[in-house]
Formats: sequence, C-alpha cells, structure tokens
Amino acid sequence: MRDQWYGDDRDVVKWSTLVHLARRESVATILQVAMYRPSQPVAPLTTAFGPVEPPAEVIGHFRALDNIQGLAEATGLEIEVFKDLFTHRAAYFRQVCELVRGRSEPVVVFLDPDIGMEPEQGGPEHVTSAEISAVFEALRPGDWLVCYQHARRQKGWRGRARRAFANADGLPSFDVEVLESELVRDVLLFAVKKV
Repeated sequence: MRDQWYGDDRDVVKWSTLVHLARRESVATILQVAMYRPSQPVAPLTTAFGPVEPPAEVIGHFRALDNIQGLAEATGLEIEVFKDLFTHRAAYFRQVCELVRGRSEPVVVFLDPDIGMEPEQGGPEHVTSAEISAVFEALRPGDWLVCYQHARRQKGWRGRARRAFANADGLPSFDVEVLESELVRDVLLFAVKKV
C-alpha cells in the first residue's frame, strides 16, 4: 500500500467491508497488514514565481495511513496498522505471523497489497499464495483473513482471482466469501474464517 492511494473510493469499499465483517462476526479488532512502501515525493506546484513545494500539512493530511484511527474511534473498533516497510518478503511475513499468533482476542487480518494476489512470484505490489497460507495458518479459530484484489487485465478475472485465493494451501476453498461493491467495479475482497 502506498500513501497516495489512501482515502479513495477503493478504501471506502475496503473499510466498509472490514467494519461490516467485524460487526457481523463480533470481532473487535482489525489488523491491517499494509505491505507499506513509501510514496514518491509529491511534485511541486508550478506558479508564475517558480516551483512551490506542497505544504507539509497538506501532504500529512492526504498521505497518512494512520488517519484510519479516526475510523477506529467512530466505529468503536480497534484498528491496528502494521506498516513496517515492505522490503524483505520472508522476514516481513514472519513478523506478520508472529504478530497474529501473539493476539489473545479474535481479529480480522486484512492483507492490503497494492494490486492483490499473485499465486507464484509476486512483485512488491502483490501478496503470494504462500504468504496467504502462512498468515492463515497463524490465525486462531474464530479469526478472519481478508485480502484485497484489484482487477486483472483479463476476462473472467473475478473467478480466476477467487480460485487463486481459495486454492492457497490450507484455506477451506468452499468457505471463501467474495465481497464487492458497485462503487468501484474493479475491486474484490476475499474473506475466510478459520474454524
């Protein structure tokens, strides 16, 4: 997840889904695994007097993943954002799994890559099947795993993406819930409960 994409219509769908699941399943905590990569610097404004850097307060307002805490207060849910830099995949997901295993209360774990799942070799904008399997294995019964998926550039992408998620090792493929919205037609969220 990059800062510049925080707060768009896709986030409305993501967080509506997460709050809905948490409330429906009586889970008080959401853990967002942001797979965080810092944004590129914002280009300066062009003025008659030359370039002007955007004010830091503006950048801080529109580019701050931690602003999600306002939603936590408004909904009464605990929202934890794991936003360590996403650089070394194996170490990063070991840390995520340790964090999940260390929880004592039920949790909705939200994997939030830029694009979604790539079954084999994912780039920094993807989560892989093996990583999904590892996080699912770390869950306790009653916990939920949710994964963001952006549209793929192929016909039938929804079915293919669902099958790819559901076929990750250890997931109960028949229990995967697909959530989507008319607000943005290029986004799916996959959710599965560990029983």
